[in-house]
Amino acid sequence: MADPYIDQYETLAYGRFAVAQILALVIGLDTEADSFVKLTADRLAVETDTMEVVLRKAGALDAVTYKPVEGKPDVVANAKGVIRRLVAYAESRENGAAIAADILQHENMSTVLRRRPVKLAAALDHAFTAIEKHKASLPEYANWAQHVAATRDALGALNEGVRKARVDRREATPETEAARVKWLRRYSATKSIVEGILKPLGKVVMMPEIFDDLAEVHRAEGVSDERAQPGSPR
Repeated sequence: MADPYIDQYETLAYGRFAVAQILALVIGLDTEADSFVKLTADRLAVETDTMEVVLRKAGALDAVTYKPVEGKPDVVANAKGVIRRLVAYAESRENGAAIAADILQHENMSTVLRRRPVKLAAALDHAFTAIEKHKASLPEYANWAQHVAATRDALGALNEGVRKARVDRREATPETEAARVKWLRRYSATKSIVEGILKPLGKVVMMPEIFDDLAEVHRAEGVSDERAQPGSPR
């Protein structure tokens, strides 16, 4: 099923990501079913385009996002750069591989850098703790601690601004809520159809690659790490 807490704006990101992945990854796996799979993707694309039209009509798409504003620092890109440089510095020190692994929580650099901004801020917070732990091996610890903390705080402020903007705009009109419910039905149906194609091929493991709300590390642009719980405001 589709996550019922996908908000009206996230439908656009999840829908378009799924359409692109279906066409890229599912078409060709079962050639006899390709025309049906293509029709399934096309219908989700139409439903997603319709959702955008409804949101634009409601004047709801002018919202704070993570996209950098021209003339202002790219806070997210800067955070990723700080992590890269910190790890490179740590690796240059004695026992550097172990320190770098601690900074990255024993994950691959690419995995950490793919995380969305809320989780990236948490990665910076962990990095701060890690360099405090290893400061005896890091002669430039004080400078790095200050830099990492400032970067973490800047990203945290951006996260809070985006979160507040999304909360402020979540009051859906009857039209946008009706469109969202219709989109969720289409998205759920698309998932069921694609799973039905993948299951006989032993490829159900591909589902999170196609439907980003199932993924641990997200790639669809414009979605939130936060998930409201039933009964809480969304």
